[in-house]
Amino acid sequence: MKDHLLTKLTADQVLDRLDKALRAERQAVADYHAHAQASDRLEIRDALETLRDVEREHALRLALRITALGGSPASEEAEARPASDSLADCLEQDLAGEQWAIGEYAQLVACIVDDPETVDLMTELLFDEIRHAGWLKSALNALGTRASTAAEREF
Repeated sequence: MKDHLLTKLTADQVLDRLDKALRAERQAVADYHAHAQASDRLEIRDALETLRDVEREHALRLALRITALGGSPASEEAEARPASDSLADCLEQDLAGEQWAIGEYAQLVACIVDDPETVDLMTELLFDEIRHAGWLKSALNALGTRASTAAEREF
């Protein structure tokens, strides 16, 4: 087996990565809100609003952690990316965001070696993102994703 080298993020790298995570969470809030508002399917709208609220809480917790570490959290809010007229396309966009978060948060958990509070926070957020991705995958599969007709995929 090949030897592996320890990867350890510096304090500045941690703050930079937490700031990127904060921006991504704010983007998720904006996107989930827009996608929920565009959907006429009550169960989808309710689920997206719940995801939006969880992502909003993530953003707040990240901002508080950045401040606790001596950083200044980004203050600007994100604008929703243009929503597609296809529910499946919107859910795929949301899933892509969750996939980014899963990879990023797992890497933070692995590479922060001297800050257990931040590791605990990122572990909690990681588990949430995994659950979100699972729901989005299930919703996409239920829609039949690309196999369905355009009419079935409309909001």
